Order: sequence, then C-alpha cells, then structure tokens
Amino acid sequence: MIQIAADRWLSEVMNIQAFRVSGSLAPSEAQEASHALYEIVHKPSFSYARVSSRDPATAQGLEMQGFRLVDTNVTLEMDAAPLAGVEGVEARAARSDDAEAVEQIARSSFEVSRFHLDPLLPPELANEIKAQWAANFFRGERGDFMVVAEAEGEVAGFLQLLSGPESVLVIDLVAVAPKFGGRGLATAMIRYAARECAAPARVRVGTQLANVSSLGLYQRLGFHITASAYVLHLHGGPG
Repeated sequence: MIQIAADRWLSEVMNIQAFRVSGSLAPSEAQEASHALYEIVHKPSFSYARVSSRDPATAQGLEMQGFRLVDTNVTLEMDAAPLAGVEGVEARAARSDDAEAVEQIARSSFEVSRFHLDPLLPPELANEIKAQWAANFFRGERGDFMVVAEAEGEVAGFLQLLSGPESVLVIDLVAVAPKFGGRGLATAMIRYAARECAAPARVRVGTQLANVSSLGLYQRLGFHITASAYVLHLHGGPG
C-alpha cells in the first residue's frame, strides 16, 4: 500500500509542504489510495514518488491520482578497484572554505535533474534546490564525503558521496562548472573517491535517462546498469 512521509528539508527550500510517496499500488487499491492521497492532491503541496520500472501498475495508479512522470532514473554500479587504480591529480577532499564555490557550482550546473525536468517548477527554484542540497554537506546535514576538483586556481567541480551498506559508496551529487566541462574533472573526482573515501568495494550512482552525457561517462568508466525507476511528481492544489 502507499505510504506518505513529510520531507521537511524540501518543504523549507520550496516554501510549500513536500511529501515523499512510496510503496506499491495494486489496481484493486485505487479507491483506498485515493483516500490516502486526498490531502496532498487537493491542498497546495509538492509530492514525489520513485517507482520501479518493473511496477507499471503503481506508476499508472499514481498517474490516475494526478501524478505526472518527469524522469526515468537509472542506477549503475561497478567494482571500485578499477577506478581506484588510476590517480586523478586534480581532485582533493573538500574543505570548509570550499562551501561558497561548491554551492555556486550546484546552483548553475544542472539542467536535467528531476526538478529541472518538471515543467511546473521554475528553473530558479530547481537551481536553488540543488544549491542547498550541496550546501547541506558543509552544514553536516547530508553526505559522508565530498571531493572537489580544481582548475585554473579555483574549485571547478564537486562530488558529494554517501556511505551505503556492504561497503558501497554512493554518488549523491556531482557537478562541474560549465566553463570547465570536457576536461575529465568528473572522472578525476570519481577515481579519487574510489581510492580515498573509505576504501569501498563498489561504487553506485543514479542518473536521469535524459542525461545522456552522464550515462556515457559512467559507461566509459565501466559502470553497468543495475536498475531503473520512474520518478513522478504531483503538484497539489484545488481543482
């Protein structure tokens, strides 16, 4: 059955109540789901759900309640050892004085996140969500590691990471400032992380199917697709 949880951090950034919707939805549960989702559907709010692409019934059921598909997310993984064996001299661990540069890169470097792909979200708000997401690392609120890349004497990119179970290192957020694109900085940061961030056994990342350049990067490095999911958004309100 469907579960609804408040996302307090996203609520603060968006200045509207935000909710995460999870669980499965069988066709026979449509009426029960309608009652459960009534509050977020009919009152000003923002909700999101991530549904396995192997579960189209739940995706279709949520669409019947007003959710709209905004993204198909792809999860990729690979062993860390092949990445860790090559040094990336441009990368280093983030310091507290990198915070402002990292936040600005996050604010200006994303185009195809699920927030940017949602036509009902202003680009400025989508940019701010990413900026605050990255800033949370320096506040001690999200992320176990952060790596930065330098170019021409300045911070040119960042890689925010989470420690997952079973020695899996999860890439939570990665961006390179547009003017420094095409220099291999993302690769350098990923290699540094695989070598220096808690010696992981595997590295995992999720990205948008629309982000063709990122998919190409991960596949060139040796990542393989392990899962996919639909991402749906709901903008609640009277109607």
